[in-house]
Amino acid sequence: MVGGIATGIVLVALAAYVFAVTVHVRNRLSQRRWQIPSSVYSDSEILFPGEKIDQKAFVRMLKIRGYRSVPYPPRLPGRFTCRRNRCLVFLRDFVYPDHHFKGFVLEVKFRGNVIDQLQKSGKTLDLVTLEPVEITRLYGKEKEARNLISYRQVPKYLVNAIVTTEDRRFFKHRGVDWRGILRALLVDIKSGRVVQGGSTITQQLVKNYFLRPERSLTRKMREAFIALTIESLYSKKDILEMYMNEIYMGQGDGISINGMGEAARYYFGHDVKNLTLSEAAMLAALIRAPNHYSPFLYPARAKRRRNFVLKEMRKAGLITEQACQRALHAPIILTPTPGLSKENLYYVDYLKRQLEAFYPKKALTGQGLRIFTALQPEFQEAAVRAVRYGLKRLEQKIRSRRHEKNAIPLQAAMIVVRPKTGEILAMVGGRNYVKSPFNRAADAHRQPGSLFKPFVYLTALKTFTPASIIYDGPIRYTFRGKPWIPRNYDGKYHGRVTLRTALAFSLNAATANLAMKVGLGKIIATAQSLGVTSSLAPYPSLALGSFEMTPLELARAYCLFANDGQLPFLLTLRDILSETGKLEQKKNITVKTVCSSARAYIVTSMLEDVVRYGTARSLRNLGIRFPCAGKTGTTSEFRDSWFVGFTQGILAVVWVGYDNNRNTHLSGAMGAMILWADFMKRVKNRLNPQPFIRPPGVVSQWIRVNVGWPPESTHPRQYEEIFLEGHVPIESVLPENQQRHKRGGSLIKDLLKGIWRGVRDVFR
Repeated sequence: MVGGIATGIVLVALAAYVFAVTVHVRNRLSQRRWQIPSSVYSDSEILFPGEKIDQKAFVRMLKIRGYRSVPYPPRLPGRFTCRRNRCLVFLRDFVYPDHHFKGFVLEVKFRGNVIDQLQKSGKTLDLVTLEPVEITRLYGKEKEARNLISYRQVPKYLVNAIVTTEDRRFFKHRGVDWRGILRALLVDIKSGRVVQGGSTITQQLVKNYFLRPERSLTRKMREAFIALTIESLYSKKDILEMYMNEIYMGQGDGISINGMGEAARYYFGHDVKNLTLSEAAMLAALIRAPNHYSPFLYPARAKRRRNFVLKEMRKAGLITEQACQRALHAPIILTPTPGLSKENLYYVDYLKRQLEAFYPKKALTGQGLRIFTALQPEFQEAAVRAVRYGLKRLEQKIRSRRHEKNAIPLQAAMIVVRPKTGEILAMVGGRNYVKSPFNRAADAHRQPGSLFKPFVYLTALKTFTPASIIYDGPIRYTFRGKPWIPRNYDGKYHGRVTLRTALAFSLNAATANLAMKVGLGKIIATAQSLGVTSSLAPYPSLALGSFEMTPLELARAYCLFANDGQLPFLLTLRDILSETGKLEQKKNITVKTVCSSARAYIVTSMLEDVVRYGTARSLRNLGIRFPCAGKTGTTSEFRDSWFVGFTQGILAVVWVGYDNNRNTHLSGAMGAMILWADFMKRVKNRLNPQPFIRPPGVVSQWIRVNVGWPPESTHPRQYEEIFLEGHVPIESVLPENQQRHKRGGSLIKDLLKGIWRGVRDVFR
């Protein structure tokens, strides 16, 4: 009787244990199984006939997105071929925030540097969207990359390759393969070492997902029991799907590659459904020892292991001899997931700040969000290269002048925005993110120097005009008992000058004198209305940019001039999709009107003259010959070199300097402007710059001015100027040739009238 009671207790305990394990397994697998990192994407690219993109630039766009060139018409997504003025591209499937795009073979025909035609199966298309680039992922503490897949997405030969390699009797056993364990034990005894493992695919799943990596009999028994439980709860397809999403597949850049979906992208640059037989065999071959058989590190070893898998599949009758031979002779062509250089991490860092307003960090790194940004891959690459190569050239000049060999590195920042929307298209916060992740574009507070001056002139236009006369001379000002005299860059003064001339040549004394007339408080109010949050105080030197600001603040403030008096909110974020494809967040473009489009246009016109004949006139020698406006900036002792320039569609701010405020010996035109010009030349075919459009409220009138500078020999005293409607000077003139024409025209008109009256009288 005692024995019966004991047996009953054991059976009850066993039943309770089985029930507890079953509940645990079901609960664990019914909840979120993995922490999925969020994927961050650039903006997509719209292609259309007539767009200015030559074939070379188009191929570069494809390669940035990980497309692979092949010598034959592409048969798989992510491949392309080009011949003469024609490219065939097999576009990939992609899930956008507002639609699912199904890939197809696109034919692109070029005529010179323009897209001439887009065709699909001979049918002409008006436009095509080229998918964005995955620029980074936001990982949790585990640093695991995983791209979830379903069983139905997996090619049959990948399933066969995995089963053949890891568990041939997978579809026959119930979680534990006793025959396989015995066979492995006999092989190990015969070899005198561990040669084969007896674990089934289900047991491997249990080991990776439920248990700690320890070697003990108890752990092995638990592994077998949980495997049996899983097999009783789930189908073979479900178990294999979980296994293919869990399995470790190697290491890349400090990130753990997990699952077949992620492995297909990491090694071959495309989705798992597009794997070839050779590629599928390679992935199955990696399961045993991913780092040992890595095709990146050990290509010959990896190929031998792949070929072993293929031969085993042939022995099992899972592939034909012909297919086996083709796969055996196929080269291992690796095409890792595309992305930009690590300098794009400055952009990503700033993106994270904006994301924190919507999501906690845990959600960003574990819920598999798809984050779409405004970043333009080609613009980002151009900005990175302009900064990298520009700094090298500038350093060579500086070091040859100073005879230095081991100087501290010169730094730079660049922000590229679309003024109409406020979208940040590119951001570079330094020359090397790995060595210095400090984002100078967003966080470096530096004196803007003359870049602040347009805000003075914008404020002045309420009472002054571009033709108003201001004194460019050393007037002494006293502030809090201390004297201050504004001095020009070259130490020279020019007496009576117009506001247009003062801004074009960045005259310090004239600008400071204008600021004192306008009122420092009003200028500060203007700057703050433009989104400047840095501390400003009503010191006389304010007008010359003596207070610190960030490049990001300046970029936003200057958008006003290129956006008809409207100030946008600068943003990196566009849309966020949940793991299931639901639109979680859509960032609406917000702008506010700060001043009239007429006032903004007049300042833009004055900044155009900075480029035409002022401090930025050497831009033409740097290859910039399209309509644009800009402003140079240089701070005291050449600590900071600045340039901001814009067209109708794009604005870029560049800063060059040392982190320790050391003298750069570079003016704005000799430093930052060179980087700006390099960037603009790299992207000018994408811009199609047009002249700035004069808005309503701006009128033109010929005037005559009485100034001391520039000399009349280099600058006319009589010219056509623009004014706010209602602010035209009373003493305006017509040019002499128009006056003569008007007088001559009046005489002829009077003569014709007299003749007509005489004829009319005769016939009366």
